[in-house]
Amino acid sequence: MTIFKDLRVWFNAMGTLPWTIRLWACFYPLPQIIGGLIFIQTLPGVVILLGRILSGIVASQIHKRSPFSKLMGPAGHAHWIFIVPYLLYELMTNNLPPALFWFVSYVVVTTLISGIIDVIELRTYFKKGHIAYKR
Repeated sequence: MTIFKDLRVWFNAMGTLPWTIRLWACFYPLPQIIGGLIFIQTLPGVVILLGRILSGIVASQIHKRSPFSKLMGPAGHAHWIFIVPYLLYELMTNNLPPALFWFVSYVVVTTLISGIIDVIELRTYFKKGHIAYKR
């Protein structure tokens, strides 16, 4: 299956980027994957886990065609535009257990921070064309 190979190649390539990007690449999605697995019996947990999986697949496919493209983030996170409002709705309308509440809150905050970074990267892409992450 090439999709798993593409994910592995992309994951290994991410390890060659500067430490700041590698650090963010760990602390942003990894807790969401782990939390998604912990809360997989809840709809927010499933949505978050599937969102992370989709982000990885999209980013790996962009990397396959254009290594280290600055479009990996914006395109790989575009579907979160639909997920974040759902998560905010869950936070505001449902009485979530405390651990799930804090996990969903963490996901929303880190995703909004990532969204800001993605907008900056997308602006750079539109201004300067294809620019790869520096290694």
